[in-house]
Amino acid sequence: MNNNYIIIGDSITYGIGDFESGGWAAMFKNYIVNMDDSKVCNNYVHIAGFPGATSTDIVKKTQSILQSFMHEEFENTVILSVGINDTQIFNGEPKNSIKQYRENIEKIAKIVTEKGCNLVILGLTRIESDEKFLWKPNKYYDNEVISEYDRDLKLILDYDAELEKMCKDNKIKYIPMQDILEKEDFIDGLHPNKNGHRKIYEYVRRELNGN
Repeated sequence: MNNNYIIIGDSITYGIGDFESGGWAAMFKNYIVNMDDSKVCNNYVHIAGFPGATSTDIVKKTQSILQSFMHEEFENTVILSVGINDTQIFNGEPKNSIKQYRENIEKIAKIVTEKGCNLVILGLTRIESDEKFLWKPNKYYDNEVISEYDRDLKLILDYDAELEKMCKDNKIKYIPMQDILEKEDFIDGLHPNKNGHRKIYEYVRRELNGN
């Protein structure tokens, strides 16, 4: 069956940090498109990346994204990568609490699966610094907070009975990302550089296609 991938996420999905290749999602798109042997496109990849987006923003956009990019005659798979901006500490508090993040991921998962799409959820990547990373005045990221949200993301799929069943039926797949990037893989401490994006692309490709 032909495949239609819809990649939804934040600035890392958008490709910020990789000014040559356009980021991991663009690399994945090139890989999928180049699998076709003819001028006829048998597989599609659509990228919907929104710099600065939190899971709350993505909840609001998911229906319209699916409406725009789903292909009824193809196997539709949504790749979701969101959460880093939820963890951003602004004036002492995360942009979204873990509870809100959990609820948003559950909403997105149910919207996607009710449309008959498969769902691949990417875990949260880490930041470069082992210390709190000041992004802008009164705004910072912290690997401890990111790891806490990432653990909760995995738990969501374990304690929600409906989502857990879909995981067992291979309708939802979780791909952990915490150990993918190293300090030299960042352009600004938050966004991957070209090498970091390539690591993400290669890991996601192997997890999805086994090669």
